[in-house]
Amino acid sequence: MTARNRLVGVSLFSGCGGSDLGAKRAGVDVIFSNDCFLPATKTYEAFKSIIANDETVVNTKNIREIPSFPSCDILIGCYPCQSFTMGGPRLPESDDRTSLYKEFLRCLVQTNPRYFVVENVAGMQLLENGRYLYEQIKAFSEAGQGYLVSFLSLNAKDYGVPADRKRIFLVGVRRDIGAYYWFPKPTHGPLSKLQTPYASHGEALIDLPLDCTGEYYHPEKDPFSWWFMSRNRKRAWGDPAYTVVSNWRHVTLHPASPTMHMISSDWRNGSKQQWEFTQEYEHRANVPNLPVLELPRRLSWRECAVLQTFPVEIEPEGSVEAKYWQVGNAVPPLLMEHIVQGLTSGVGLKSTISPQYVSEQNFDTHLKAIQSAKRAKQNI
Repeated sequence: MTARNRLVGVSLFSGCGGSDLGAKRAGVDVIFSNDCFLPATKTYEAFKSIIANDETVVNTKNIREIPSFPSCDILIGCYPCQSFTMGGPRLPESDDRTSLYKEFLRCLVQTNPRYFVVENVAGMQLLENGRYLYEQIKAFSEAGQGYLVSFLSLNAKDYGVPADRKRIFLVGVRRDIGAYYWFPKPTHGPLSKLQTPYASHGEALIDLPLDCTGEYYHPEKDPFSWWFMSRNRKRAWGDPAYTVVSNWRHVTLHPASPTMHMISSDWRNGSKQQWEFTQEYEHRANVPNLPVLELPRRLSWRECAVLQTFPVEIEPEGSVEAKYWQVGNAVPPLLMEHIVQGLTSGVGLKSTISPQYVSEQNFDTHLKAIQSAKRAKQNI
């Protein structure tokens, strides 16, 4: 893609720049980014030549205090998800962050871009029967000249990211363009002739040193709490990792750690499972020379960054805890690249209605399909 064909982008709730790096790789020149978490903005500033470009303005104000935004072709935003995540209290009515999508909406109306991309947690589509998701889609659809909005819940592992990560994406195309956005088909999947196999998180980490003391959470007393030991925390070497989370205490185990074994389970009486470490290393069964950790440990922040598909030269600013927070909250650059590529290349823009296109008339149909799929999965 030549420089003249690249899109001009504005990024809100940018964090340490995962979404912007992916957009850059897909053909977007981000000229303005905003986030008010200072360790993240310091990271962005320190590595903006990689994440965006040397001229990118990195704004650190509270977004509510920014009166105007520069013109752009594409607006990207990943507003906070804590009030919607299934791993949190899920009390959006009492959480001030729930309304932050309205700041994205304000920027959308003001800048009138050709396209927009939003990322948020998959749990938002189920919370209160999808009411919050519908409010956002409706608002974006009616913004300015109006947008044709498509939405889909994607798993990053389906696009080559060596970790599970389910997220909702909303992609809007301005109505006067006369096109609908079609999400890219998965590039990876279970072992099949039709797709590349899922990326192994063990192989993704194999070139990093096992000895990385000081880069992971490991308190001297009780390094693995009863809560941590209440389920299996070790994903098989050849599979994608469990979701990379932002809380350093909850990060899962390095795949070279000993295998975990369940010793009890009594869900009917309200007690949780109990797991313990064995002296076995199942990943060596077929490849005896793979590395092992005699003492289990959590993934380091650096390993988490690799699993999120950040380049190794990017080191987040701040404390170890802050590094985890930035990496765990980021959009995997590789996943965002796939999403935005459909816009910059035109491959994802078609005159025919996308099956993911959402209107007031078909929103309930979309929602029922999602809920039906969830029930079916629970009954497996």
